[in-house]
Amino acid sequence: MSGVAPGADDLDPRTQRAQQVYTERILSIYDPLVLRVFCTFIWRCPPRTMVGLYDRLAGRRHLDLGPGTGFFLDRCRFPVRDPEITLVDLNENCLTVSARRLSRYRPATHQANILQPLPLPAGHFDSVALNLVMHTIPGGWETKGQAFRHAATCLRPGGTLFGTTVLERGVPMNRLTRKLMAEQHRRGNFQNQGDDPAGLTEQLKKYFPVVKVVTVGCVALFETRTDGGDQ
Repeated sequence: MSGVAPGADDLDPRTQRAQQVYTERILSIYDPLVLRVFCTFIWRCPPRTMVGLYDRLAGRRHLDLGPGTGFFLDRCRFPVRDPEITLVDLNENCLTVSARRLSRYRPATHQANILQPLPLPAGHFDSVALNLVMHTIPGGWETKGQAFRHAATCLRPGGTLFGTTVLERGVPMNRLTRKLMAEQHRRGNFQNQGDDPAGLTEQLKKYFPVVKVVTVGCVALFETRTDGGDQ
C-alpha cells in the first residue's frame, strides 16, 4: 500500500511531499511524538484542549477531514452512542490507521483532496473537523480557504466546522519554537509561512456567518456555524 492518492502526480509538489511522509511506521509514533510532545511543549496547545473542541462540537453525523491516526475521534464524547463518522484524507495510510482504530463506529472512508469538491452529499453532516491540517497545505489563506468552502457545502443548516492549525505569525514563540518551526519548513512538513489569526478569520467569514477564532500558544482553535437549523 503506497498511501498515494490516485492522480497525486497532479498535486502541488509541496502537498505531495508532505502527505507522503505519513507512512504506517510514522503514524505509529505520531501520537506520542507530535501530539504529546510537540503540541504540548513546542506549540503549547495540549491535545486535551483539542479533544475539548470535539466534545463540544462533534455531531451525530460527523465528517473528519484529515483524521490522522484517529486520536481525537477515539477520545471524544459524541452526543449519541452510534455516530455516523466519515473520514476523508489524501493519504491512504491515514485512512487505514484511523479507520482501524475507530472500527467500533464502522466509519466510511474516502481518499480525496480537500482543496477540491468532496465526493460527499451536500448538506448532510452535523459537524466537520479540520484538526491540525491547514498548516500542512501550501498556498496561503486564499488557497487554503477552498477547504473551508468545500466543508461548508457538506454541512446541514446550522452545522458547524471546527478545528485547529499551527500559526507562524501573530502568535507568541520562544527561541525553541521558532527553531523547530523553521525545521518543519525546511523538511516541507509545514506550509504555514505567513499564516496568522486575522487571515484565518477572514477566510472563514467568507463561508460562515458565525466565526470564532482563539489562540492557545501558537495554535489557532476555530469554530463556525452555517445559517439555519435549531442552534
